[in-house]
Amino acid sequence: MASKRRPQGNNKTPTPLDEKARALVEAQAKLEAEIARQQQVIQEAPQRAKEIQQRRRDELINRASRTEARPGSRAALPDRRFSELNLAMPPMRQRGLRAERRRGRLMFFVLFVTLCGLVWWLYHTVTHP
Repeated sequence: MASKRRPQGNNKTPTPLDEKARALVEAQAKLEAEIARQQQVIQEAPQRAKEIQQRRRDELINRASRTEARPGSRAALPDRRFSELNLAMPPMRQRGLRAERRRGRLMFFVLFVTLCGLVWWLYHTVTHP
């Protein structure tokens, strides 16, 4: 009598449990890769912070060397010698540049003339019907 043999191995279809186990293995691999990447970022953080600080310092020095030496210039870096020594004293107000002051005076004059014209028109409209 011939005995019936079960097909073994390769022809086996994956069961839902096998699929779930495979999905868990894949998720675990992804999480381990993410943990490794995050640990690498943590290890590189001090070096990146030093690089950023060095870049900012270089940029500040570069900007300071390119600006005007004029004390009231907005392009120049503020002089903080006095504000650091005396914290009770508020920082000094920077004066506007000559062009800004001239533009402000012109704007005031134009608005003042417009207001005078409006008052004159209103006066003549109300008093001379």
